[in-house]
Amino acid sequence: MKKFKWIFKILEYKIKIIRTWVISDRAYLETKFRQKFGFYPNLSKPKTFNEKIIYRILFEDTQRFSYLADKITARYYVMNNIGEEYIVPIVGIYSKFNEIEFEALPDKFVLKCNHDSASAIICTDKNKFSLKEAKNKINFCLSRGMYSTTRERHYRNIPPKIICEHYLDVFEGKDRSITPELYRVHCFSGKAEYIEADFTDHNGQESVNIYNKSWGLLQATTGYPNNINSDIKKPPELDELLLLSEKLAADFEYCRMDWFIVNGKIYFSEFTFTPCAGRMEFQPYDVDQLFGSLWEKNTITKNGDSLCQ
Repeated sequence: MKKFKWIFKILEYKIKIIRTWVISDRAYLETKFRQKFGFYPNLSKPKTFNEKIIYRILFEDTQRFSYLADKITARYYVMNNIGEEYIVPIVGIYSKFNEIEFEALPDKFVLKCNHDSASAIICTDKNKFSLKEAKNKINFCLSRGMYSTTRERHYRNIPPKIICEHYLDVFEGKDRSITPELYRVHCFSGKAEYIEADFTDHNGQESVNIYNKSWGLLQATTGYPNNINSDIKKPPELDELLLLSEKLAADFEYCRMDWFIVNGKIYFSEFTFTPCAGRMEFQPYDVDQLFGSLWEKNTITKNGDSLCQ
């Protein structure tokens, strides 16, 4: 059955490629937006965060984002700007799955592609690792372009590779029900403003909290329920995390950086420039407007309409 799962995924992806030939990026993104929110985005004068994401995809020069969206080349940018100590130690980089010498890998590791999302495979015990399933998933992800799936154009220019990183246990010695496994820092005009903290409890239940830079909890969700545990504490590393994010975000109107914190040490994960391709599920809607108000844009649309100042 697993074999048929990947055959189905390949066929589904081929259909998405064909779709790019017959449906324009704008029509696709506007339709998806309307299906999600019930109305079309205002692209002549975008106000909300999601509208500005779609505007960025369609009308901005996103080529400059490709270098940082590439999880390999982004490492060099991070090393040059904040230091090598914030990079997850790497085992190897490969062009093909068959190049990986699994006998030489550590007992715990992470495999993922550099050009996409959701391709990560976490191995915590090589004796229980399914090589066949990993090969099927990685080979599919290598063949899949994010542009055809989401219409995020800057992913088109990233040569697909496989990265093997050392495994980081963010829950070591921690209560995972109150320990974020990932911190997503939203920066506007080079300033860190909000943090999404992702949680996964012992039962695999996912939750997300949004905090301001003082670790004040927003009464809002982004498609997942909040973690309402009152024992969640402000991480001691928060000030350093925000400072590092601002150093990396200095040249951008908006970007998001994802981070791990392991035993008091901060590790960079990845850059994101167009979250959810402009379909973040903010509740209440006011949060979409709030994030949008922080994003100052001074560009001009192709038809000459001025954007919000």
